[in-house]
Amino acid sequence: RCKLLSGHDVEMEQPVFEGRPGKLPHWASNLEENVDKKLLIILRDGRKLIGWLRTFDQFANLLVEHVVERHIIFEEKVYADIYLGTMLIRGENVCLFGEVDPDRQDGLREAPLPYVLAK
Repeated sequence: RCKLLSGHDVEMEQPVFEGRPGKLPHWASNLEENVDKKLLIILRDGRKLIGWLRTFDQFANLLVEHVVERHIIFEEKVYADIYLGTMLIRGENVCLFGEVDPDRQDGLREAPLPYVLAK
């Protein structure tokens, strides 16, 4: 049971996935393992976002904090970031995501934003 701000009591149902009450679907275990980790998220429109996954829901909507949109010039191996802050990303817009390894050097160097955006 749950009490609303209006004072009314409401009966809440537990989510049921594949006959397992209160459990997450199998695909969500990958998301659950990545909560509070820094992720690279590639969206359907090709944008590349980097941020900290804080939570998600049954539709794979992602709440991500400290998000930057990364613009990369692959030929020159340079990038620039635009800070976006906190974002709620609709799950259907996510093509791919993976954990960012802070110890790995990716061979890219940071460049001024106007230079990267002009290319």
